[in-house]
Amino acid sequence: MRLPDITIGAGAMSASFRPDAGGRMSRLVHRDFGEILVPMADGSFDPYDWPKAGAYPLFPFHNRIRGGLVHHEGRVLQLAPHPALSPDVMHGPAHRRPWQVIDHARDRLSMRLDYSADADWPFDFRAEQEFHVREGSLTIGLRLVNIGALPMPGGLGWHPYFASGLRQTATTDAALSYPLDPLNLPTGEPAERRQPGPLPDHAGYTIHLRDWSSASLTLDGGAVVTIGACPTLPHLAVHRMPTYLCLEPVSHRAGVLGSPGEALAEDVIASVAPGEYLDALIQVELAEA
Repeated sequence: MRLPDITIGAGAMSASFRPDAGGRMSRLVHRDFGEILVPMADGSFDPYDWPKAGAYPLFPFHNRIRGGLVHHEGRVLQLAPHPALSPDVMHGPAHRRPWQVIDHARDRLSMRLDYSADADWPFDFRAEQEFHVREGSLTIGLRLVNIGALPMPGGLGWHPYFASGLRQTATTDAALSYPLDPLNLPTGEPAERRQPGPLPDHAGYTIHLRDWSSASLTLDGGAVVTIGACPTLPHLAVHRMPTYLCLEPVSHRAGVLGSPGEALAEDVIASVAPGEYLDALIQVELAEA
């Protein structure tokens, strides 16, 4: 039997969480505009067939690693494949593990995951999430700490499923777009200039952008969401389907962990020394259309 959701809120805005389901935000709701995220359904949680709903943390990498092969300091490390994507892996293991609540107040929640090296990721780390709801806004703090004895590659990000169908507009000021291969991974070629403005309005695509400061979308409930992030998260992954739009602030280029040395200098994933950390801040603002 699953644990009940934990809810925080301020004014007309509330957020609910399922720490046991990979540290997920299960709902984000505004009294006047309705669901901001696609709400998670009740029921059990399958860590390998996760719901396309709510929002989840991305530690210590995001997106796909081809063949599950991580190139780090001259070594090649083999990760356990995702059962449905073998031999590839996807989105890191943190959102498939239960998290621990560290602090819970009326308008705030903090969660932590202490991760021990295993076949899914061969380094020890601590992941932290902190959420603060205000009237019409949500602040998300993320931190990745190396609690092991060796340097580790690492990144972080956040993966929301916004309740925004294909009739709704979306835009970003991202200045660069990566050429993609058939698996929707950047090819390793330099990013190309793009004109800031609308995102495609069709279903089934993934694009990887860089050098952005703001993205916005209209919700099915009529409100406008604007999302921004700190310089630690210069990349934006975008994925669109008929009933949702994912705008994912992330720290590094998708697939860079699987690049054996040909990665561009500006796209290299962080190397986190023992005891050091990488942190980031994301801001979500809600306004009437």
